[in-house]
Amino acid sequence: MAYPYNLFNHLLIALLSLSSLTHAYKQLNEKSLGWLSTLSQPDRLSVEGELLKPLLIPRVSGTQGNADVRDFLASKLRELNWHVELDNFTDNTPLGEKLFTNIIATKNPDVPKRFVLAAHFDSKYFEAFEFIGATDSAVPCALLLDLAQSLDPYLDSSPKKDTTLQLVFFDGEEAFVQWSATDSTYGSRHLAAKWESTFIVRPDLPQRKATNLLNGIEVMMLLDLLGSGDLKDSKVPNYFASTSWLFGNLAALERRLWTHSLFTGEPDNLEEEVYFNVEGRAYGGIDDDHVPFLIRGVPILHIIPVPFPKMWHTVK
Repeated sequence: MAYPYNLFNHLLIALLSLSSLTHAYKQLNEKSLGWLSTLSQPDRLSVEGELLKPLLIPRVSGTQGNADVRDFLASKLRELNWHVELDNFTDNTPLGEKLFTNIIATKNPDVPKRFVLAAHFDSKYFEAFEFIGATDSAVPCALLLDLAQSLDPYLDSSPKKDTTLQLVFFDGEEAFVQWSATDSTYGSRHLAAKWESTFIVRPDLPQRKATNLLNGIEVMMLLDLLGSGDLKDSKVPNYFASTSWLFGNLAALERRLWTHSLFTGEPDNLEEEVYFNVEGRAYGGIDDDHVPFLIRGVPILHIIPVPFPKMWHTVK
């Protein structure tokens, strides 16, 4: 198993269970951190694991492989009794009109605020070969499933009752021909516009004010290009000042997991290598599924390494 699988699995569980959903970061003691690191079952994230293996197929938008992965993701979350919405739509592409489906899974759809974790589940189309896209983004999708399965029994007891966890799996992130404003991020562009124009009454706001669905997002954390193991060459920087506090918490948790040897399932002789680059900030960001939400004012934490992994968009 590549180290980043377990890294992000542990970090997300630790961060979300006792910090993000309570709206204020609370320092975890060593005992709590150790317990949280045992919640996941690492085998689920192996190449033959129950959560990753079904995703390791070509899944270009509009194909049967894409539909199979969509159904797998939705079924796993329905098994947990999460509210699952399939956001179906069509859009024009350079290869003709295509059907897309975003998957939105919400632990408690009746509360007004959401902490959103997102990844894209489609893979890129190549005429010359079949592209699997393990890091891009099968592994991030598997990580989100593992997080949901690991934390589900404990989310109901979160002291922050007006905030829930929501997972979004975007379809159509990849360009069919050449990345552009109209040939990429089909699913996220559609969903951001849809949520911007969908209004609900918020009982938690003064005079039960109506507001759109975007305003209920406290933070959107987008995962992409994870799982390659290129820790010496690729690091995750902090892209946005508005979520520096959250990035800093992730980096601190990573250091503590190393300090207390809590990366379960990894080789005993694994060399310590941090993944989060706390030296400075990457200005400008990277074009990805977060952008349609960012330009509409949603706070974003983008978890994507730079430079991109060496196997990005290759047959490997």
